[in-house]
Amino acid sequence: MKEKLLHGLKWFFNSFIWLGILLLVIDYVTKQVVVANREAILANGGIVLIPNFLRINYVINNTLVMGASLGSDEANRAVFCTVALVISAGIIFYLIKKWDKLDRYFKACFMMVLAGAFGNVIDRLFYTPEFLGNPVNGVVDWIDFYGVWKFNFNIADSSVVVAAFMLIIYMIVLEIIDYRQKNKDTPKEKKKEDNTKVLSKTEREKQQYLENKDE
Repeated sequence: MKEKLLHGLKWFFNSFIWLGILLLVIDYVTKQVVVANREAILANGGIVLIPNFLRINYVINNTLVMGASLGSDEANRAVFCTVALVISAGIIFYLIKKWDKLDRYFKACFMMVLAGAFGNVIDRLFYTPEFLGNPVNGVVDWIDFYGVWKFNFNIADSSVVVAAFMLIIYMIVLEIIDYRQKNKDTPKEKKKEDNTKVLSKTEREKQQYLENKDE
């Protein structure tokens, strides 16, 4: 029984499902804290953490991505939830099919993406105007790099963006390693070929010199 429990805990740890759950909980809790203190945050123009760079703000984002909109809250909400759930379903299906072949790094990245997708879908589905005291349905955004970036975001957004960068960097590193592995013996082989070519040329010149001398 103890061995099965340890095996299960080891699998759970290596699966990084715990990371997705943790990020989802952190995203939900931080949004609830911001929502509960929204009046104080708005009254003070946000809570400045780093002057001219970072503050806690309160924004309900009812657009799609980077301010893009289809013109109505209902359309934005439907498209956002549909796309997020379809992508999440695709990732889950891929994880099920390829689980044993994926290393822990990829699993961690995919769990971060799922946490981000579900975190914002929860906002769209359950944060009603009555609950928030706002006339729109949307995502609670509270991280505001007001000195360098005009869009607010949250932990869920951050999770998706960081995971995307991690995947890109990891794939670049894998390509570099693969390239070096394939070409690690190339310099020696090339040098050997070059020496052969030089030797052949020298021999030809020597032969021609002897022929001209005989004439």
